[in-house]
Amino acid sequence: MKFQLQDVVEMAKRGNKDAAEEVIDRVKPLIYSAVRRYISRWDKDDLYQEACLTVMECIRDFDPQKGVPFLTYVKKKVNFRLFNASRCRRLVLSLEQRFTVEEGEGRTLEEMLVGTEPGVEEQILLRMEKKRLYDAIEKLSPKQKRVILMHFFEGLKYKDIARMGKNHYKSVLRLKDRALSSLRKNLEYDRPK
Repeated sequence: MKFQLQDVVEMAKRGNKDAAEEVIDRVKPLIYSAVRRYISRWDKDDLYQEACLTVMECIRDFDPQKGVPFLTYVKKKVNFRLFNASRCRRLVLSLEQRFTVEEGEGRTLEEMLVGTEPGVEEQILLRMEKKRLYDAIEKLSPKQKRVILMHFFEGLKYKDIARMGKNHYKSVLRLKDRALSSLRKNLEYDRPK
């Protein structure tokens, strides 16, 4: 399957720096669009550099055999990376903020949260819940499972899933609705009493 920029991406993947620069130049509008979303929280140049690094990682990791278009792959990765970076930055700032405790002494949120990691019991319960979810997903039809995995685990949009499976958008939404309904029933039925 031939995709847009295939030749250039393949050359960049083999180490051709000019090809890598050309890929970045060709996806600049996508990069700037993503940068504009997070500009208020970060320096524009930092965001641009972060996005370019992500594009380079996309070139290295892209597998055309998975059927995801390169530009869709890059867009998802860049948006997720910038969102995650901005979220982490907000978290760091809020951890440094001082709060007044009942006795009147000021403590940072970080100091207040020390030692709140999940214990062994919580980790076991979390693992059990994950297993229940995966078991419930295994009970779905192959088409329903594909839609759930591609959307919720791989982050693809429904229209991209429809295009890749050569289905109508509405049929993908109906598959998703039936799958979620089945998951709810299976998870409720399997809930330990």
